[in-house]
Amino acid sequence: MITVRNFCPFLICFAMLVAGCGVSLGAEEEQEQRRTVRVEVLGRTDIEHVLRYVADLKPYAEVKIFSPVPDRILHFPWENGDEIKRHQRVALIRKEGIDKGLEQIVAQMEALDVQIKNAEAELERSRGLLAAGVITRQVFDQVQTGYLAALAQRKALEAGRGQMAVTASNAVILAPMDGVIANKMLEKGDMAIPQMPLCTIMAIDRLKVNLDLVETDVPKVHVGQKVHIRLDAYPKRDFTGELTRIMPYMNAATRTNSVEITLDNPGGENGERLLKPGMYGIAELVVDRKLGVLAAPEPALLLDNQLLARQKKDEILRKAFVIDEAGSALKRIVRLGVRKGSYYEILAGLTEGERIVVRGQHGLKDGEKVEIVGVLQPPHASTVAKPAEGSSASPAESGSKPPAEDQKR
Repeated sequence: MITVRNFCPFLICFAMLVAGCGVSLGAEEEQEQRRTVRVEVLGRTDIEHVLRYVADLKPYAEVKIFSPVPDRILHFPWENGDEIKRHQRVALIRKEGIDKGLEQIVAQMEALDVQIKNAEAELERSRGLLAAGVITRQVFDQVQTGYLAALAQRKALEAGRGQMAVTASNAVILAPMDGVIANKMLEKGDMAIPQMPLCTIMAIDRLKVNLDLVETDVPKVHVGQKVHIRLDAYPKRDFTGELTRIMPYMNAATRTNSVEITLDNPGGENGERLLKPGMYGIAELVVDRKLGVLAAPEPALLLDNQLLARQKKDEILRKAFVIDEAGSALKRIVRLGVRKGSYYEILAGLTEGERIVVRGQHGLKDGEKVEIVGVLQPPHASTVAKPAEGSSASPAESGSKPPAEDQKR
């Protein structure tokens, strides 16, 4: 039989047990409700300030070939893509009409020579008559004027014959430079006219790229600077060119400054040129290199409307969260510098060795308790400064690789 005296200790023990279970369940529930985050340890690395512009390959030189002789094409054996050497014959134009014109001019000159000889004799006779007072000065002047007019007419015919002879010689059209035939417009038997090009000759042993730099980038470049060009056709290969010309004027409409880059066009295994005019890619100009700077991954740096409103000109402000030893998220205002790949230089707001949240930071509150599920080590300097060819720059990890969605972020 349980008395009141025996039952009281039992109630006290039961209450203590229930209270203890409540505390334990609350702690487990709080642990389950914590946000899980992935962090990266902030470290130092080398960062290059790189200007990137769209690169469109063009021939180093391009010449349109015209026929100065408006006549039938007798010989034009070339096809698009054929290689041609300087002074090699491109086409032959019929010139019978010009030859006939030359014969006519020669006949006119021969007839005029007879007139000039007679006019010269008449001038000498008139000079004697003028001295004897037989004729007036006016009559003598008329004879002299006729003689001089005949000489001028012959000189004009001679110039016309020379010009026509040059035109006749141009019926044999020669290549002005080494290159390849492109944009062939006419064929043998067509009528050549001076206003329509027969074809185009492109010099492709070297190529050029024209870039339109924005005004703030102009002071950062100089003639002789090396330029790395990555093309869509060769994603795993890097081609090097040289900045050879900076235009001494700005484009007033676009506020840009044109620069020219030249690069060699190497031959492939089959003897063909690797690069072709019209290929598309990205030109990279390294204008600054910083060694051992603090860098943070872009996914960890959050945009914030209030920060955007307060940032000054040429200033980049972002929001980030770091995790302290107690597992609390601490909000930081970060000022950024140059960017390289997926990393930004940290100018202020973070310190080396801190754990910055790279996943799970969206919606995170200052002081909120979190659970760390993965820690990435700081990237090696070469990973940030020189990403592997054909792949995007990503942090080197210790342990397991982050999920695919982390890489996309």
